Amino acid sequence: MTSNISMLKYGSIISDKIIGEKIYSDVNDLIKKGDLVNVDLADIKSMATFNAKQIFGRLYIELGSTVFFEKIALKNASDNIKLIIRIGILNAIEEAEENHKYSNS
Repeated sequence: MTSNISMLKYGSIISDKIIGEKIYSDVNDLIKKGDLVNVDLADIKSMATFNAKQIFGRLYIELGSTVFFEKIALKNASDNIKLIIRIGILNAIEEAEENHKYSNS
């Protein structure tokens, strides 16, 4: 089944830790049910890189790249929002690699 989440319901500017946690939880719950999730980013003006990492970076790390791209489709994102999400995912990957490096030393 495919589910749609409009990010606009959380606000046009995503920059709050509590909102980021809510978005992560909503998307993750749908994925756990086996859904493909269309995340509609229409009319999102800005997103803090922290929130991109908190939401999409965390999901990317938890699901792995293949499942992430099979289960999550970003729709109607501006180039700026796409860049912020990429940076958030990269930051999450770097942090995970750093944590893994130190846990194995």
